Amino acid sequence: MILDVAMRTDKGVVREQNEDAVGGDPVAGLVILADGMGGANAGEVASGLAVDLLVSQLVTGRRQSDGRIGGQELLDAMQGVNQAILELSQQIPEYQGMGTTLVVGVFGERSLIHAHVGDSRLYRLRLGLFEQLTIDHTLIQEMVNVGDFVSIDQAQSAGVPVNVLSRAFGSEADVEVALTEADIEPGDLYLFCSDGLSGMVTDQEMQSILENQKTDLMQQADGLVDLACGMGGIDNISVILVRVMRSDAK
Repeated sequence: MILDVAMRTDKGVVREQNEDAVGGDPVAGLVILADGMGGANAGEVASGLAVDLLVSQLVTGRRQSDGRIGGQELLDAMQGVNQAILELSQQIPEYQGMGTTLVVGVFGERSLIHAHVGDSRLYRLRLGLFEQLTIDHTLIQEMVNVGDFVSIDQAQSAGVPVNVLSRAFGSEADVEVALTEADIEPGDLYLFCSDGLSGMVTDQEMQSILENQKTDLMQQADGLVDLACGMGGIDNISVILVRVMRSDAK
């Protein structure tokens, strides 16, 4: 398999600065998206630190190796990110309370390892089926999970806020990372995004843009960001698109 990758991040319409960060190493099959939070520039620091540390730990020094990044290696690196954010927030008063979400993908020949904490999401478009592969770590989702409400819509109607995180990097000494391995197929299209996109654009609208055969991957990423901005752009918006192709594809 080979990957076609497009990344885009934008501050949106309302926010004065962008606290999201995207990065990775497509050659190593690694993509990373982080949505930072905190006062002053702390959110930007947390998300940028998370992306930089993961690239450093998972890619640097491995370029001469054909070994794939494994699930446990990814989990260990993400725990290292959490510790680094905590330590920096304790050392610098202006960074106290900073944190970030993370959604990470490691693409191999036949499978994808993905891990996340928070409400940044991963979707997959396969043969016309567009589905969310991650489950948000938010208060409202946790209340649905335990049966307090039947659906997110019901919980929201009852007054439960939609943007309160139940897990984030930098919030406690040990963070529980959700990790899954799934098969990949030629033609799959994966969307990693921050809630600046998913909170403004419906799944149907996302799918419509991704199924537009007249646009390339970067144009599709631009289209998603532009649509979120057009809907109000109240948050930073980040998008990573990954299309899986056979190595012999023309």
